[in-house]
Amino acid sequence: MTVVQMHQTVTGHDAIGNDIEAIFKLLNAQGRRCVVFANNTLNKQVTYIEESELDSVLQEEDNIILYHHSVYWEQGFEILKKAKAKIVFRYHNITPPAFFEPYNSFHTQQCEKGRKQTDTLIQEFPNAFWLCDSQYNAEDLRGVSKERIGICPPFHKIEEWRETKPDEAILNDLITRKEINLLFVGRIAPNKGHKMLLEIMKIFTTNYPDPIRLRVIGKFDDGLPGYNSLIEKTIQKYHLDGCIEFIGEINDATLLAYYLGSDFLVCTSEHEGFCVPIVEAQYLGLPILALKECAVPETIGKNQIVLEKDPKKFAAGIYALYHNREYMRFLIHHGFENIENRFTIGKISETFLKEFAKGAEK
Repeated sequence: MTVVQMHQTVTGHDAIGNDIEAIFKLLNAQGRRCVVFANNTLNKQVTYIEESELDSVLQEEDNIILYHHSVYWEQGFEILKKAKAKIVFRYHNITPPAFFEPYNSFHTQQCEKGRKQTDTLIQEFPNAFWLCDSQYNAEDLRGVSKERIGICPPFHKIEEWRETKPDEAILNDLITRKEINLLFVGRIAPNKGHKMLLEIMKIFTTNYPDPIRLRVIGKFDDGLPGYNSLIEKTIQKYHLDGCIEFIGEINDATLLAYYLGSDFLVCTSEHEGFCVPIVEAQYLGLPILALKECAVPETIGKNQIVLEKDPKKFAAGIYALYHNREYMRFLIHHGFENIENRFTIGKISETFLKEFAKGAEK
């Protein structure tokens, strides 16, 4: 039996690319042949096949397509229509187009097409099994019976960081600063809640005595100049130039240093199908203040701080938490518990193999 993972683009530095790579390694380690088909093959840790070979593999009914659905992909849909192999959809969610509508018509259209394609896939392949990152994602699957839906968190590479040495210069700078160090991890996009981050910073710097600095790790999207400009103008308007840094894309050693040297992760994202930075922060013992939206409450687990969309509450929470080390230890402890109970690679692997087997039987 051959398992073919499909996705339009496979990279080595995002959640879906990590998921595809881990599944590739896991299935091959189990003695199954797993290969990958993609238009953009940027992750060199997996084995790809050409479309000519793909056609022959997908004509075998005993083979399985593990189709990662996170973007509109016309070619992928056409390939599925010709296939005789069993289909398992790995659903990572698609951002609602309304987030992009004020800033980029192409992104808006792609999100619209992608979400419509979800419904099309459900209708065209009624016997397929859907393996979702979260229960939140599963709620998108209107018309799919519960027996054809499984939940498995995405794989991550956090445990590999045990072998990574954090950037010493950055870490030393962070831990010696006499200020509150906030961290946000996520690309600069309208659904990630950067405008609310700036509101929080404005309120905090106006009303609280502690010096504070926010570091945003994630790249700007060149296709969103209007949104990028809005962020820059808001920073100027609120006089936040001296307390916000945009770090951009970084390597593991640098990211590890920021996680270990910061006081809190602040998650204000308004749309997440899972939210890997939450798992990263909890694994590394970083307390979190998170917005009560999308899959975030599900991912963050019990005994954590999840707040309504109110910048004043976030600012007050940052101040109160910074001055209550016992409560910080409480959050860290239960964050570790959340990882140990749900998100170790061992537990994710066990869940994946169990749910994937259900899909293979359908």
